[in-house]
Amino acid sequence: MAEADIERVLFTREAIEGRVSELGKLIAEDFAGRREGPIVLGILKGCFAFFSDLCRSLSPCPRGCEVHFARASSYEGKATESSRSVKLSFLGGDDDVVRGRDVVIVEDIVDTGGTLLSVLGALKDLGARSVTVAALLNKSCRRDLGGFPLSRCESELPPRLDGPITTDGVTTSEEFLGKYLRYVGFECPDEFVVGYGMDYDEQYRTLGYVGVLKASVYSP
Repeated sequence: MAEADIERVLFTREAIEGRVSELGKLIAEDFAGRREGPIVLGILKGCFAFFSDLCRSLSPCPRGCEVHFARASSYEGKATESSRSVKLSFLGGDDDVVRGRDVVIVEDIVDTGGTLLSVLGALKDLGARSVTVAALLNKSCRRDLGGFPLSRCESELPPRLDGPITTDGVTTSEEFLGKYLRYVGFECPDEFVVGYGMDYDEQYRTLGYVGVLKASVYSP
């Protein structure tokens, strides 16, 4: 059984349900009274459990809210290229869906932040009006953007829902990236975590909680 490979439960099903409900209400509050609801964009595959529960927790549901999915991969095409060479492949193929819209990215976990940085850049290239991030887990202890210069953040990344982010008082690009993370479930320690959509070798995604995987499973 998959459960036998779990060293310990980090976030229980009950804790996740409670926190996701809070995040859904916060997103709904942020969009209350706006002319148009958000594009809620799930980055596959790890987000699927969080995405589904979060969308059902949007209460009251913003008028005009839409849900879409995309995969982030190394650049292979044209329209969705960012300066950090990532392509967003939208299910259904319509990458124009975000143009002029407020986008809420849904991620299972933000680790080094490199993928998120690239996705933000790609969404700016695609004409998103604003982008804010919902992440179940924030592993800030691992944040490392590989030397991406802070001087490029303002020009190459999109505004948030509440307006453009500036570098005033910000000392690193990692800190700048963190300002997009408005809807965070839990701070994650530096552990190998699986469950609730997250995997190791495509296993453990269907566990109802987030657990720490035993090192013997992935270490030789």
